[in-house]
Amino acid sequence: MRYGKAWALLIGLFFLSSLGGHQAIATSSRTATIVETKAIPYEVRYEFSRGVGAGRIKRASDGTPGSIKRTFEIVLDGEKVVSKTLVDTVRTEPIHEVYHMGPSGFQASRHKSFRPHKVKTMNATAYDPSAGRKNPTFRTATGRRAQFGVVAVDPRVIPLNTLVFVEGYGFAIAADTGGAIKGNKIDLCFDCGRQARQFGRRPVRVHILKPVK
Repeated sequence: MRYGKAWALLIGLFFLSSLGGHQAIATSSRTATIVETKAIPYEVRYEFSRGVGAGRIKRASDGTPGSIKRTFEIVLDGEKVVSKTLVDTVRTEPIHEVYHMGPSGFQASRHKSFRPHKVKTMNATAYDPSAGRKNPTFRTATGRRAQFGVVAVDPRVIPLNTLVFVEGYGFAIAADTGGAIKGNKIDLCFDCGRQARQFGRRPVRVHILKPVK
């Protein structure tokens, strides 16, 4: 019996030495749920409205951001993430900020909504289709007939065929150029000389637009 206890003691010491003096520690995993949210920014849109007067623009509604919420189930071992599984996605669409424009001017029948690209304050002059020409039906630099809603610009500032909204005038297309239209100037076509003279020269706010496809 005395020898049996001695052998048990020796075997125990040998086992401990084989572990290098370290003790095995049992760990347990756990699960948790996390939610990650990403904001979706709203956009600014310009739309025509018959409830707004000619040449006027006004804000119709404020914008509200949307969001994407993703729910994940994670498995943790201590503080370490062992796995991460997507279990649900909820998307809330943003509500755009909307401005209403008076519908007078160039008729862009294919486009109903626009994004603002830039707003510039420009020096405006006015002309009528027969101004300084013997032919009252002269064509513009882009081949369009000169009429209300057609404006002349410096293509280095506003590229030709760009759609714009000129406050105090209306919706227009940049379709012409002119020797005196250089830099931050814009020349607005009116239906007759009387209207052009009445407009005269004045600073205007020009909203440079891009159609929403």
